[in-house]
Amino acid sequence: MRYGSSRIRFIAMIKKVAWIVERTAAIPCMFAIGAMTVIVIVGVFFRYILASPIGWTEEAARYLMIWAASLAVSMGIMKHEHVGITLVVRKLPPGLARWCALGVNLAILFFLWVLTQRGYFMAVNGKNQVSSLLGISMIWSLAAVPIAGLLAMLQTVFLIIINMLSSSSDR
Repeated sequence: MRYGSSRIRFIAMIKKVAWIVERTAAIPCMFAIGAMTVIVIVGVFFRYILASPIGWTEEAARYLMIWAASLAVSMGIMKHEHVGITLVVRKLPPGLARWCALGVNLAILFFLWVLTQRGYFMAVNGKNQVSSLLGISMIWSLAAVPIAGLLAMLQTVFLIIINMLSSSSDR
């Protein structure tokens, strides 16, 4: 019985850390979406109402959208909100389905590792490039990929641990 209660406490701790990682992504994601919305409205107002377009609004909105979409990936992992094909897995016995899910999550983890590693090098190589209208270093927009990849990797590891330690009745 002692093993079961410590396992449950460990799973609860992992879920708490996963929630903290999710909030770490959610707060800047919400800020990016809010700022993007305001910038697009300002850009539309100046372009169509005042007939005096502001050039940088489209570029700023694009970079904010990249950040918001990238950060949202890690937020969806723990909640199983990403697209998946579960038709076959649902027909498998629970033990086999768990191992199938492990294989899928390990493949996702490998993909995220490659994405994060390549994204890091892409961001570092872009530090000397300057955006055309905002005049900022491209490292600020390119850094979204490795940072979001790292957060998504953490969430995937947490999901693997929770899935492997949980019985079907714990979830």
